[in-house]
Amino acid sequence: MPNTVKVLKLTTDEKNSLECLLRCPTTEARKYIRAKILLLKSDSYTNEAIADKLDITVPTVRLCLQKYFAGGIDNALNDCKGKGRKQEISDDDITWVVNKACQKPLDYGFSAEFWYPASFTRFIQSIAVKEGHPRLEHVSEFSLRKILANAKIRPFKVTYYCEKRDPDFDSKMHNVLVIYKQVSLQFDKDGNLLPFEGTPVHTLSYDEKPGIQAIGSTTPDLPPISNTEKGSSYMRDYEYIRYGTISLLAAIDLLTGEAIPLVSDTHKSSDFVEFLTRLDAKYPEGDKIRLILDNHSAHTSQETQRYLNNHLGRFEFVFTPT
Repeated sequence: MPNTVKVLKLTTDEKNSLECLLRCPTTEARKYIRAKILLLKSDSYTNEAIADKLDITVPTVRLCLQKYFAGGIDNALNDCKGKGRKQEISDDDITWVVNKACQKPLDYGFSAEFWYPASFTRFIQSIAVKEGHPRLEHVSEFSLRKILANAKIRPFKVTYYCEKRDPDFDSKMHNVLVIYKQVSLQFDKDGNLLPFEGTPVHTLSYDEKPGIQAIGSTTPDLPPISNTEKGSSYMRDYEYIRYGTISLLAAIDLLTGEAIPLVSDTHKSSDFVEFLTRLDAKYPEGDKIRLILDNHSAHTSQETQRYLNNHLGRFEFVFTPT
C-alpha cells in the first residue's frame, strides 16, 4: 500500500505572511528555510522531497512541522527563549577575577612582583573553590586573558607617573619652563646667538651619575684580520679588571651645547664645590652662572652654602620639583 502524504493546510493569511517573509531581504536564514518548509509542505511535498530541495536533513523538516502543529507559524519560525548554552562564568566570577588581578602577588605571600598569565591562572585555580567560585577551578589561561582584556587590566605592565610630593611643584616647574623659554629666545630665527642685554647669563643643565664601574681589559685588543669571518672587527678578551666605581658630574651649556664634565672617586659636597670652582674659572668674571639642578643634598649642604656666600651674585640655582 503506498504511503500517503500528509498535507499541511495553511490559511490565506498564513501563506501571504510566509511569502512576504521570503521576499524580505533582511530575513534570517533559519526563518527563510522554515518558511519554505511550511509552504512546500502545504503544496503536498513529502518530508524527504523538502529536505532534498532545501539541502537540509529530514529531522530538520520534521522538527519545524512539529513546532507548527504545537504552536502555529510563530512557534515554527522562532526558537524559544533560553535556548543555547548558558554562560558558565558569571558576572560575579568576572568581578572577582578582576579584583584579584588588581592586587599584587606579595599580598598573598608570593615572591613575584607582578602577576603573569600562567602564574595568575594557577593562583585563581587554587583558590576558586575556597572563595566561592567553583566554575573557575579549571578555568583556562585564555579565558582569564580575555576577562582581563575586556576589563582593560594588564597586571604585568608598569606605567610610570610623577607624583607631586613637592608642595611647591607648580611654581618650581613654572620657573624651570620659563628659563628654557628664555634660552630659546636668546637665538634669532637662523639659530644664531643674540648678544646679551645687561649682565650675561650662562644657563647650564646639571646632573650627576654616581656608581659608574671603572673597568679595564686584561690583554690588548686584537686588530681586525682581512679575509676572515671571525676577525673582521677588533677582538677583546671577555675578562676584565675592576678598578672600582667613579662618579660623573656634568653640565651642558644650553646656549653653546658644550658639555662640562668632572670625574670623581666620590659623590660628596666637596665634589660639587670643585665643579662650581671649575665653572667659576671657565666663565668671564662678572657673568652670572645659572644652574638647573635637582634637590640632592650636596647642592644645599653647609659646605656648598659657604662657597656660594664667598661668591655672592656669581651663581643662581634653579631647583627642579622634588
